[in-house]
Parts: sequence; C-alpha cells; structure tokens
Amino acid sequence: MQAGSLVRELGPSFTSSLTACRTVLDALGLSGPAQLSEGIAARLVAAMAISSEPGNQAGIHAILKDRADQEALSAARWDTNLFVAAVMERNPSLDWFSVMRYLDHKEFAIYDTQGLSVVINAFKAAVKDIFKFPIQAFLGPWQNPKSQLSFLKHALFSAPELFSFPLQLGNARRVLSDQILMGKQVPAALSNLPWNNLDLLETLVTLSETTGVEGLEDVKGLFDVAVQQSAEIVLIGLAQIPPPWTPLQKEVASALVIMFLAGNNSSAGFVISILWQIAPSLVLAGLMHLYNKDPATHLGRILDIVQEVKALQQILDAKHVFFALDLAVLAFRRGYMNMEKWLLERIAMDRANGQNAFLKASLEFVSEKVGVAVAANLGQPGAGQAGIMPAEIVALFLRILRTSPMTPEMTAYFKELVAVTVKVYPQLRPGSASPDDLASQLIAGTNPATSAEAQANLYYSKILKGEVSIPQIVELLRRYRDSANPREQDVFAVFTQVHLDEYKFFPQYPDRHLQITSMLFGALIQDVYVDPKNVANSLRCVLEALRQPVGSKYFVFGTVALAQFQARLGEWPHYCALLLQIPHLVQSNPEIVNYITPLATVQDGASATATASSASESTAAVASGESASGAASAGADGKGDEKPVFTALRLDTLLEAGDQEAYEEPDETTKDKILFNINNLTFDNLESKSTEMKETLKDVHFRWFSQYLVVKRASIEPNYHELYLSLLETLKHPTLMRNILHETYANIKVLLNSDKTVTSSSERTLLKNLGTWLGSLTLAKNKPIKHKNLAFKELLMEGFESDRLIVVLPFACKVLEQCHDSKAFKPPNPWLMAIMKLLSELYHFADLKLNLKFEIEVLCKKIQLDIKDIDPSIILRNRPSKMSAQKKVGVDSASPTPDDSLYPIAMHITLPNLPIFNLQPAMKRIVHIAIDRAIREVIVSPVVERSVTIAGIATRELIVKDFALEPNEEKMRKAAHLMAQNLAGSLAIVSSRDPLRVGMITQLQNLLRQNGITEQAVPEAVVFSIVNDNLDLACTVMERAAADKSVAEIDETLAPAYLNRRKHRERSSQPFYDVNVYAASRYPSSLPEPLRLKPNGLTASQLRVYEDFSRISRTAPSSSAAEVTDRELKSREPSMLQMEDVIPAVITQAVEKLESHVSELEKVVSVCISTSISQLPAQHDVKVALRAISQFMNSFNREDVLLLTGQKIVGQLYKVDTPLSFECYVLLLERIFELSKRAAKEVISWFLFSKDERRLSIPVLVIMIRANMLPIIDLDIQLARMIDAGQPGMVDLVVTLLREVLLGETPFVAYDAFFNCTMMLSERAEEDESAISLLSDIKSRFSIISLKKAGKDLESDELRESLGILFSEWVKLYHHPSSSEKTHKAFVIRLQDLGVLHDEDISSMFFRVCTELSVDLYIQAKSTSNVSPYTPFQAADAFSRLIVLLVRYCVEPDGAPGNSAKLDLTTKILYIIVLVLVHSHEQGRSQFNQRPFFRLFSSLLYDLNLFEDQLSNVYYQILFKISNTLHTLQPSFLPGFTLSWLQLISHRYFMAKLLAAESQKGWPFFQRLLVDLFKFLGPFLRQTEMADAIRLLYKATLRILLVLLHDFPEFLCDYHFSFVEVIPHSCIQLRNLILSAFPRNMRLPDPFTPNLKVDLLPEINQSPHVMSDFTSPLTALNLKAELDAYLKHRSPPTFINGLRNRLLLASPQQDDVSKYNMAAINSLVLYVGVQAIAQAQAKGTQPSAPLTPSAPMDIFQHLTTEMDSEGRYLLLSAIANQLRYPNSHTHYFSCVLLYLFAESTEEIIQEQITRVLIERLIVNRPHPYGLLITFIELIRNQRYNFWEHTNFIRCAPEIERLFSSVAKSIQSSMMRT
Repeated sequence: MQAGSLVRELGPSFTSSLTACRTVLDALGLSGPAQLSEGIAARLVAAMAISSEPGNQAGIHAILKDRADQEALSAARWDTNLFVAAVMERNPSLDWFSVMRYLDHKEFAIYDTQGLSVVINAFKAAVKDIFKFPIQAFLGPWQNPKSQLSFLKHALFSAPELFSFPLQLGNARRVLSDQILMGKQVPAALSNLPWNNLDLLETLVTLSETTGVEGLEDVKGLFDVAVQQSAEIVLIGLAQIPPPWTPLQKEVASALVIMFLAGNNSSAGFVISILWQIAPSLVLAGLMHLYNKDPATHLGRILDIVQEVKALQQILDAKHVFFALDLAVLAFRRGYMNMEKWLLERIAMDRANGQNAFLKASLEFVSEKVGVAVAANLGQPGAGQAGIMPAEIVALFLRILRTSPMTPEMTAYFKELVAVTVKVYPQLRPGSASPDDLASQLIAGTNPATSAEAQANLYYSKILKGEVSIPQIVELLRRYRDSANPREQDVFAVFTQVHLDEYKFFPQYPDRHLQITSMLFGALIQDVYVDPKNVANSLRCVLEALRQPVGSKYFVFGTVALAQFQARLGEWPHYCALLLQIPHLVQSNPEIVNYITPLATVQDGASATATASSASESTAAVASGESASGAASAGADGKGDEKPVFTALRLDTLLEAGDQEAYEEPDETTKDKILFNINNLTFDNLESKSTEMKETLKDVHFRWFSQYLVVKRASIEPNYHELYLSLLETLKHPTLMRNILHETYANIKVLLNSDKTVTSSSERTLLKNLGTWLGSLTLAKNKPIKHKNLAFKELLMEGFESDRLIVVLPFACKVLEQCHDSKAFKPPNPWLMAIMKLLSELYHFADLKLNLKFEIEVLCKKIQLDIKDIDPSIILRNRPSKMSAQKKVGVDSASPTPDDSLYPIAMHITLPNLPIFNLQPAMKRIVHIAIDRAIREVIVSPVVERSVTIAGIATRELIVKDFALEPNEEKMRKAAHLMAQNLAGSLAIVSSRDPLRVGMITQLQNLLRQNGITEQAVPEAVVFSIVNDNLDLACTVMERAAADKSVAEIDETLAPAYLNRRKHRERSSQPFYDVNVYAASRYPSSLPEPLRLKPNGLTASQLRVYEDFSRISRTAPSSSAAEVTDRELKSREPSMLQMEDVIPAVITQAVEKLESHVSELEKVVSVCISTSISQLPAQHDVKVALRAISQFMNSFNREDVLLLTGQKIVGQLYKVDTPLSFECYVLLLERIFELSKRAAKEVISWFLFSKDERRLSIPVLVIMIRANMLPIIDLDIQLARMIDAGQPGMVDLVVTLLREVLLGETPFVAYDAFFNCTMMLSERAEEDESAISLLSDIKSRFSIISLKKAGKDLESDELRESLGILFSEWVKLYHHPSSSEKTHKAFVIRLQDLGVLHDEDISSMFFRVCTELSVDLYIQAKSTSNVSPYTPFQAADAFSRLIVLLVRYCVEPDGAPGNSAKLDLTTKILYIIVLVLVHSHEQGRSQFNQRPFFRLFSSLLYDLNLFEDQLSNVYYQILFKISNTLHTLQPSFLPGFTLSWLQLISHRYFMAKLLAAESQKGWPFFQRLLVDLFKFLGPFLRQTEMADAIRLLYKATLRILLVLLHDFPEFLCDYHFSFVEVIPHSCIQLRNLILSAFPRNMRLPDPFTPNLKVDLLPEINQSPHVMSDFTSPLTALNLKAELDAYLKHRSPPTFINGLRNRLLLASPQQDDVSKYNMAAINSLVLYVGVQAIAQAQAKGTQPSAPLTPSAPMDIFQHLTTEMDSEGRYLLLSAIANQLRYPNSHTHYFSCVLLYLFAESTEEIIQEQITRVLIERLIVNRPHPYGLLITFIELIRNQRYNFWEHTNFIRCAPEIERLFSSVAKSIQSSMMRT
C-alpha cells in the first residue's frame, strides 16, 4: 500500500502518539533517509491535509501490537508536532523547503482550514520560525494547477494567527517596488497587503487559463476581493506582467484603468502616473475608451490626465487622428500648445511620407464640428454647446488647410465646407460676400473680415485721440447702419461689437478716455441703436455699472452714459423701475431719480404700439440677463409673460442682492484653468486646488462661476455635493455664496414652473438634486431659508391646487432632509414641524400616489420622525377652493374645469346605465360639479357649524372632567379628537341629509339647463335617481368636513389645558392635578372604583371608552323619522301605547301614598317618649309605620318614585327636632340609598352643593355624619371653600360642627377628617376667638404627649394607633393633588405642636411606626390585584419626604454647636430604620422583602438632592451618615439586602455626590463601601461554579468600576492597594480594571511605539498618591522596625533568612485561602519599593539604580528563591499589582520583575513571572499600562532571551499557540503604530 493511501485510511489516529507515528512509518518501510525522502514526506503531509475524518481503527490496531498503544488511540485532529518529530528521527537532514515544493502532485488539495493548518503547522514544527514559510514554493508554474489554486485560495483568506501573507513577503518581488515608486510615498496598509506580491498575481493570472471553468471562477472571485481591498496594487501589478495577456487579465485591467481614468478613486493620480511609466499603451487604450464613450464629457478629464503625466506630445502622435485633433483643440484653448505649429508639422510629416491621411482627417474633423454647430443652431435634441468649436479655431483650421496642397477632390470638399462654415459662423463672412467668394478669397489668402475690423478700430482710436467728435461718429454710424453697402454694414456691426467688448476694460481706462467712451456709449443708445438686441446689451451694461459702488469707474461710466440717453427712458418703464431699486443711485443722483420716478409708473399696457413693443422686448432682455438662468424663466417657447404656477419662490429681492457685483465671463484661458481645477478636485487636493482657485477666480467672475457650478455640476452630480460645498467653505467669500444661492433659486424656479418637469422624470431628478443642494447650502449649515424667498407651505399648497405635487413634493422633501445635519432645524424646530404637519395632512388626506408617500416616509426616517406621530394640519382642508366665480362651470368648453375639490369624489360617483352618459361623456363632469356645489353650500351653512359647536361643548365638558388627573396632554388630545370627530360627524350626517338632497337636485337641474340638456334628455326621475344614489357619498363628505373642523375647534378650546400639563411636567415631578376641575367636580371620591379618577391619569379600561369612538360604524340612515308611515305606527303593540299613558298616574298615586305614610309616622313619633328606636318593642307603632314606608318603597321600586321619597324625607329632617325623629328619617334614607343609587347620589349632591341654606343645619349634618351617609372628604373641601370665600357665619358654623363631631364625649370621626377646615381656621385664627379656642382644644385633646402623661405605655396599641393615624394623615396630605410646600410645612409644625418631636421616646416610636407602616402598606398593596404600580410605594415616598422636611425645619437649641440637632435627628431616624430592617430580615429570612426598604432609601437620596440648596450646611454630612448606615447594612451582615444595597451605593445621588465632595472628603466613606462589597464577593468568586445571583452581582460590580474608571479614575488610583488586596486572584479582569486607572490630566504614550524609552517620560520620576494604609499589616507583625533597619544597613542576615516564615499565618484556619499572610506580603512589597525609591531619590539617582545588588533586591531575590510556588506567586502578583500608569512605582517594580527574570537561575521562577504577566494580558481589556510595557520589554529585549525558554513556552501546543497569538497581537499593534 502507498504511504499516502495508508495515512488517509488511518486518519488522525496516525498521529495520536509518537509511538503510533513510528510504528506506521516502520510499517511503510520508511526507516531511514533513503526511504523517507522529501517527496515521500510531501505525500504524507498531503494525505494528512486531505483527510480529517476518523480513520480505520482496525487497521491501526493491526499495526500497533502493544495493547497500551491501542488504547491510547483517541486523537480527533492531526498532531503535526508528533508527525514531524517522528519523521525527523528517521531523516534529520530533511529539506522542508523541498517538501513544500514536492506538494505539486495530483493527490494534494486543500478543502478546508484544517487541511491548511496541517501544511502550515508541519512546516512550523520542523523549522521553528513562523516567518520563514516558503510561500514561493506555491507560486510560479505547477504541474497540478488545481492543487496549487486550492492552497492559495485558503491561504489568502486564512486567519492571521494561522498564516499571514504580509509577514511572508520577505524578499519576494513586490508590485510597489522602489523602482516602480521612484520615491513616491504609499500608505503602509497598501504595502502590507498580500496582493503586493507580483509572483502571486502572475500565478493567479496563469491559473485562470490552466484550471478550467471552475478554476476561472475561483480566480475571478479572488480578483474581486483584491480589487475591493486595493484596486491600485492589482492594476499596477497586472500592468507589470509581460504579454501575452490572458482574457481575465485584460478584463480586470481594462475595467480598473477606466475606473482610475474617470477619477472615481482618490488615488487616481498616483496610479496613472505609475501606469504611464510601465504600460503607456494601457493608459492610451483607456483614454481612447473614455473618448469614444462620450467625447464632450470626458475630453477635459483626458487632457487633465495627459498634462499630469506630461505626455501631451506622445498622445497627439496617436494613430487615432480625430482623438488627437479634438485633444489638440482643447489643449490650444487652455494654452498648452501652439496649434498652428503642430498642424503644420503633422501635415508636413504626412506629405513627407507621401500621404494625405492627416489632411483629409482634418477636413473631416472640421466638417464634423461645423455639423455640431449646425445642430445646436437648429435646436436639435442632444445638441449642446460643449462640442461647438470656437470661430477663431475654425478660422485657424481653414487658414492652415488653405495653405496645404490638396487633391482636386479635397479642394472641392474644402469649398463646400467653407460655404457651410460661414453660415454657421457669420463673423467669418463680412458684408454680403457669398460663400463661394469667401472660399475663393480664403484659398487666395485674403480675409475680408480683417479690413472691416481694422476700420472700426481706426474710428475708435480717433475718437479717443480727439480727432473725431462724438456727434460726427454718431452721424457716421447712423449712415453706415442705414447704408446698402455691405462693407459699411460690416464696419457698423464690428464697431458695435468692439464697443461692447471694451466694457470689461473700463476700470483700466484713464479718466479722460472713460469720459469720452461713456458719452459715446450713451449717445449710441440715444441716437444710433434701434435693434432690440443692441439696445438690450447696452442697457444691461449701464445697469450693471450703476450697481457698482459710488466713485468706482464703472459707476462714473454709468451716470455719464445714462445722462446721454435720458430722453429715451420713457420707452422703458420697467428699466426705470430697476434703476430706482439701486439705493446709492437715489442718494448720489437725486436729479436723475426725480426724472425717472414718474416714468417708472407707466403701465406695461402702453406697449401696444410697435415702438413700445420694441422697448418692452429690450427691457425684458435686460431683466432676463440679470441671472444666469433668468432667460430660461421666460421659457424658450415664448410663454415668459404668463404668470408662473408657483409664486411661493420669489426672486425679486434675490436679484437685487445678487446683482450688486459686476458680471463678467472670464476669458478662455482663465475659464479652462477654473474648469481644470474643478474637474480634478478631490478631498485630498482640496487645499491646493482652492488656493489656485482663489488666485484665478476674480470677483467679476462670480456670477459666471455660480451659474456653472449650479447648472453644470450641482444639478447633475449629487454625489459630489459635499466636495463642492467643501470647496466653497475653503474659498470663504460671502459674495460668491450669495451668487451661488441666487443661481440655485433661479434654476429651481425655472424647473418648478416648467411644464416639462411634470412629464419628464429626468427634469424632476434635476430639481431633487437642486433641492438637496439648497438644503446643504442653508439648513445643514444652520442657515434659514427665508420666507420671503421660498415659502414651503405656500409652495406645497400651490402644488396641491395645481396638481403638481409630483414636482414640488419630492423637491421639498429633499430640501428638508438636510435638517438631519443641522443643530438648529432638527425636530422639534417649530418651522420644520409646521411644514411636517402640512406634509402629514397631504399624506393622510390628499390621496397621494405611493411614490409621493414614499418620499414623505423617507424624509421622516431621515429626520427621525414617525409620520404616524405627526398631527396633520388643517390648512388644506380649510383652504377655500381655487375655483373663482369668474370661471365658467359649463362643460361645453374645449378644456374641462380642473377638479379642485379637497375631497376626491369623482371616482366614487354612481351614474345610472343610460345612453346619454355614453353619448355625452361630459355628463359625469356635470354630476360631479353639481354634487360639489351642493356640498359647498351646506358646508358654509349653519348645519355643520352647529354640529361642530355641539360636539365641541360636549367633548370639552367630558374631557376636562375625565382627564383632570391626566398628565399626558397627547393622550388627552387624542381622546378629544376621537370624540369630537365622531360626535360632529354623526350630527352632521343626521342634520345635513335633507339639505344635501335638495341642493343636489337644484344644482344638477340648473347645470343641465345651462349646458343645453333638456328635461326630455334627462327626465326628472333620472335626476332624483342620481341624487339618491350619491346622497350617502355626499353625507360622507359632510361628515368628514365636520370631523376635520371639529379637531381645530376642540384644540383651540383645550389649548390652555394642554399648556398647563406641559408646564407642570417641565417644572415638577409630582402627579398632575387640575385644581380647578378637580375642586369643582361633584363626585371625585364618591364614584365607584371603575369610574374614579386615578393619580396618574386614566387607566386602560377607562381610556377604552374614548378609543371605542374610532370603532363606531356610522352609516347614514336611509330614511328619516318623518318618513315613518301611519301604517307602521298602527302596527305597534297596544300595550306600549297604554303604558305611556299609565306612567303619570302611577307617580301621582305613589306621591299620595307617600304623603299618608309620612303623616302617620309623624303622628306616632310625636306621641312617643323614647329617644331611640332600639328601646321600642317590635310591634310599636313607630316600627309599624317604618315598616309600612319600607314596604311602600319596595312595591314602588322605581327610580323616580324613590327620588321623590328621598326628597320628602330630607325635607322632613329639617322639620323635626327630637332624636327619635332624626333616627327614623335617617333609617329611611339608608333604605333609599340601598334601593337606588341615583337617589343616593342626588341626596348627597344636595347636601354638598345646593345653595339652599337649610342644608347647613348642624343637627342634620351631625346625624348624617354619624350615620356615615355623607362623604367626609368632600364635605370638608366644600366647607373649607366656603370659609375661604368669606361666606358669612361659616366660621361659627364650622367651629360648632367640629366641636360636635371631634370634641364630644365619644368622637365619631378621626381628628384629621376635617383637615382642610382646620387649616382654614388656623389661617383665620387671629380674626375669630372661637376658632382659636377650638384649635387649642383639639391640640390638647389629641396631643400625643397627653397620652404619655395619662400613663400610657409606649408599646400600647392606643399610642401606636395614634401615631399611625398621624402618619396616614401625612401620606394622604403628601399625595393629595393640592398639596404644596406650604401644607407640608404646616404639617411639620403640627407634629411639633402635638409633641411628637419633643419627647425622645415618642419621636422614636413615631419613626418606628412610620417605617413599619411603610413596609406593611407595601406588602398589603402588592397582595392586592389591580393596583397601580405607584401605590405600594406611596407610604415609603411620603416617609422619605417627611424625614427631609423634619431635618430641614429642625430648630437648633440655644447654645448647640453648628447643626448638631439636625445631624442627631438624622442619625436617630437612620438608626431606627436599620433596626426595623434588621428585625424584618431576621424574622423573614428567605421571605424577606427588600424592596420597600430600598424604595425608602432611594427616595431619601432623591429628596435630599431636591433640597440640597436648603440643606447646604449639612447635606454632605447627611450623606456621610447614610454611608455609615450602608456600611452597617453591608452584604456580609445582611445578605438578603445585597441587591438593594448595591443599587444604593451606586445611586446617582449618592456615589457621584460622595465622590464629588469638596477636598475628597467623601472618598474614604465610599472606599469602605467598595471594600465591603469585594469582601462579600470574594468567597463566592473563588468557587469554581458561580450561582446566577452571584453572576449578576459580579456584572453589576464591573459596571460600577467602569463608571468609576471613566468618571473618577483618581479615586481608583489612590485606593488601588486597598481594593486589589481584597479581590481574589482569580478575578483578573476585575483587578485589571482598577489597575488600569490613570489621572485624567495624564496622556499615556502608546506602549506599542517602537523604541519607546519609558525611563525618559517626565511622569516616570513622580511618585503616585497612595491613600491606603499599607503599613499596618507590617506593624501588626512587628516587622516594620526590623525591616527599616535592614533596608538602611543591609543587616542582620538573620532577618532576611527568617522573613519567609514570618510571612506565614500564625494559626491558619480551615477557611483561610492561603497559608501565607497575603496582606503582609502585599504591604511588604509596596513598602520595600517605596523605601527603595526614596533612598534612590535621596542619593540623586534614578529609581532604577537600586536594581544593582542592594537591600531591597536582596529581599525580593531571597523570597523568590526560598518561597514555594504558592508564596512566590503571591509575591510576584503583589509586584505586578504596582504596574500601573507611568510613575516611579510602576518603573521600579517593572525593573524588579525584569531583573528577577534575568538574574534567576531557576526556570520555575521565570515561568511564574511569565504566568503572572500573561494571565493578566490574555483577558479582555483594559490592560494596565505598566503591565504592557513590562511584557513587551520582556519578549523583545534580547537580554532576557525569552523565546529560548522552550521548556515552558512550548510545553504544550495550547501554550505555544497562546504565546504565538500574544506575540502576533503585539507585533501587529506595533506595525500599526
């Protein structure tokens, strides 16, 4: 059997042990070097790489004879170390580089990562160097390319820890070699990519040809990844591969070169410059491709590239003549070459070779360019200005061609070309010379245009010299203008053009020449120019000049010229209006302004005459020339005078602001430079290009540049908006920005009003791009879009009314999307939200198409809003129709009236199936208009208004009542909308049905008559049928209109309520309470539980009442009640009619019987001498009478009868005066209350709210209160309100009533029942002595001190009950909606008056009762179902607030120091709470509930923070008291309170406040709490298994430490010793968190910086601040004095010899973690280090100096040598605990560790040092800074020979992989650095 086959069959069991490997190799006969060659070894490796499945166990068993070896077969993966060891035993000289090369055979393949790892790890095991893998063996030609590809494919994408291509580059041929780069700098990231290997790219290209279709796809995939990672390297590498090129190579290279040439990559310049040096043909082919694709677009980019690589001459010599000519023309225009010289040289070279190819191609080139100009003049689609060749270049070509010898055919072609050219370029043809004559002249060498131009220049020169006067030249030009001589006409035309061209040079003219020219300019306008074009151009020059600053030469020119043609200004009123808009002209030339002002008022209507028409054209041209796009605003079709569709975008003010600067188009050279910079602009070269632009772009060119940037760039290149905006920001010119904004608005206006935009998606795309551009210019930069320039809401409304939402809505959305990048215009910005509400209305009500809705949804997502949460506006629904009375409704016109109805009903109209509707399609339109008119009539009638008003009133009353305690105004608004909409809509349906029917019939008949449709054609029955069929539709519209209108009205009505809730939420955290509504409500407390209002608003079940409105189905009734026929009435059952007649008789009979029964009761009661019913026998007359009345009520158990009975009995109460009478009638009332809730409600309401003075009878009120028939709370509120209102006699009445119910022998109400009344009486006590007396009596009667004086035990139920009632009263008061700081203070004073706080015993009992009640009430509430989540904590919250108030208002005794009374009170309360908590914990055990206590403490912290300003003197001292309390409650003592305790110590009002205290006073307190936490967690964290609860605690602890590390790192730094001392050694990450802290003012250098000199850092000599006591453990062992002596004198030796034993525990316990005293070891290490550093600094040396043999190092070395592994680990860990941020301790202990490693002769010590360091590094970050630099130094410094300690570095594969991974991680970090 072959070796490979056997290994594959055996599987990983082959390497299960070294014995197995040896045995198998022996079985294969591979016993020595001769048999085990490189080829055989390669076959074995290949077999292992292919197979990963378990092999044939039977086969391996047969080979292994030893039973023990058979049982050891358990390997699941290949062990390459064992394999290599076995192979090297047999052939130690095996060349593993050759082994890798011999893998080139058909049996080798890599199928997965495991197979790759076999090959890689086998080589690593053999060579022992991870950087020497022979990757070159796998590159180049292979006989088995599929095997080669399988390896490369997996190697390229392997994990870095397995194989890294960049690390294997070595001396390989690099794509970016020094020879290629020639000094250019490239990023390191590019150089380190695997594709920077030329051999690899060549191999992949070859494999694409040799591996078949499947291999080709794999190679393509590899190249796709390579292009994504580094397209630059791939292209440069492919270009270096010598030909022939493979198809894949051509495909990839062509695509990449085109990408870079097009400029779609930031490194395009770098790549093209290199590519031109190594493969110019590839660059040229790419340029040709771009040119052929679109010459006009890409030619500028091509020339820029050619100039960058300095290859213009080589490119112009290309074989593609058309390309060379086009490029030459552009280069000539930019000033890069001499066009005439180059043409002559090429023609001469062509002629020398005996050819005419270039001459012929030139003729064809000129012919093609002339054809482009012809197409542009004809306005053909796709013909633009970009491809038109300037006239001067055409003339140059013609002149050169004319001098070249041509064949007869070419000469004839040239004549035809000239004939066409002069038609396209008339400036080349002077006068009336025919094309044939011109061609002859050109061929003859003359140019007739030259003589006319020379004559015109001669005249102009004479004028300036004064040789010819202005009147003379004016007369001459008038004669030339009217002359029939072609030459004189040419001279006039040239003179006019020269005169206008001189305008741009006026600032350079001397004053005299400027004066002459100005006068001539004005005189020409006055007397010479009649052509509108000449007039318009001249007027525009004057207008622009006058807009320049006063005193400038342009302004002087303008005023002089204007004075010359002042007489003609009356022809141009619009021009006069433009002149008056120039403010400085008005101030500097008032006489001209006075002349112009009346002319500007002339109306345009006067332009009916031909002259005025001409003037109008001229001034229109002037106006149109004011913006780059202004001409387009009039439209090319001559519709410029029509009113634009959109008027919300106004340019008038913009035009004035935008035209203050001179407007001049730059010359061709300047223009080419500007365009060159724009074409090559990237973020990388932004600064350099902007500098060039500042030098090139002048102020006068801003208008031209703005038009170019907006029209040619921003509108069609949205992806480059950010780049262009960055350019504008860099240029920083406000005038330029103003011009840019002006051009943006101008072009937006053109597109918005263009009819083409409605139908063309490309036009709409341009508009959307400009919208994004506008938003980026303004909103994204926090600049507003002014309403006077662009009003978005008006724009949207105009789009809606004109059916152009498809145009305007996407534009508006794109503008508003830029609010996402704004700080000022983000939601909830009012301006933005107003527009969003309008968009929401369009979204929900305007019947938009899906694409428009999608635009709104995208906008909402961009600015992080939800369209569902935006309340729609009512602007469109309330907006009057655009249809005016002037519009005819008739449908016989050619164009139908547009449908402007807000409610689209046309598609829902139902029509009968009659022939007339087919013969006259306009009939449906008539029906639509009739229904719409009828709807409008009814909408404006009182029908809808009445429905809305009624619905609004009903909604307001119910909403205000039900939402009195609701804090959320949005919930209130939603409920109000639902109710108002449904009520208004339902009322509108019912009330508008008949008016709609009548109106529809009338309107339809009228419209039919108006349009000539007779009654015979459409009978009345058909009209009625149409109306009935569509009546429900019209009712639906009415319902919707009423519902929409009701929303606005109810919002306006409830606006104050919404505002109150919003203000309350901003100012307070207390529950909301509408005091006006709640106090005025009759039934706040008497309502049953389901209907009663809750403190936090309506419950879900209560709110469902309003939500059900949205589920009500409202279908308009098909017939009204009036349509019920008599037959239907007669069909009713007779019994129903009879009952309606019987009901009044029953009531009358009941009243009569009631009167008789009451009279009988009065008689028997009057003669009875008893005072109570209980004293009477069963058959007494009184009881008989009572039973009779009771039976009467049972027999007539009707609501109305019982109500009458109740009224009668209440009346009787006020007529009697005996106790028996009162008792009888109260008994009857109780019976009525049982039978009828309605009667009970009415009776109670009468007592509480009636204005009848009888109701305030003291005896009646007392008897009703005693019988519990009146709600005390409501009665208390009503009586207090009447006292406050000053109602006469109310104080006396209330005083009497309270004495009866409170101060009688047996009080029958609680003393706090009339709390509001007693508060009102206390306020008025000074005015009434009776009130003073009453309050004094109540105080003495219910004083707590009185109970103690009466001899009551403190533990008595009575005292506890009294104190409990007091606390219950406080809870009610605190949570009452009307409670305030004033009432709180009054309660505290009351407690003091009652003596609760004066007596120590009573106050202690009070606080105990409060605490216990808070806990009990929580437990009771939790056991009750359907309770609000807030209810269980009401008592605890009230108690915490009471504690704070008591401390705040605590009065210091005379002579007491500071705030001792307040602090004593706080200590006392906290002590009592702790006692109750501990008692509950011990009693409850596992059932202990910690939540009420947590709520109490957390509320206390919150309330303390709330009153921090008032408690400023004692606030932090109280926090310290709470810290002491929490220390008492630590988890070790109360484990059941652990979770709450942890939350409390990390509370934002405790931890942050404590650590932020002045002078770090709070740090020791919080340090003690953290130590408590770590001590509690320690035993649990040392266990192998962690419970879920402990895991939760551990995560919480980590989070607390992370917060401290971020916000208070100095705290962790100063107390690090205390913390790490109590943290178990297994909690490495927890310890790292603490040790990673460093002061916030320190900036740590990167530890991975190569050659970092830590000892040179300035911080390294500074000692850290250590606040922990690290000497006490040494003192406790009596070590400190001896240690000091040894460190000072390095003697006696006995000290150091006995030191180890003294660090052992004296009497170890079973639960001790170690036999060593870990605290003593930690203290010893730090103390020795501190003393060593101090000694070194005292000597003036660095802290590292003591690392020579010294006393400190003697101690460290002795202990590391003498201690066992456990003690040594503790010692080294203590040293590592000091490796923190840069300071003297870190540096010293780092040197100590390294010194111990270097000087140690025992490898176990070195291994333990390595373990201590590595175990802290392999956990997740953070890692202490000192730890990192120590380990990096250890593995990198050759002094320590770290990698040579193979005994523990490579003791196991896992350990080796660990060290390799750490080393790679550090190496990669250093490479990044």
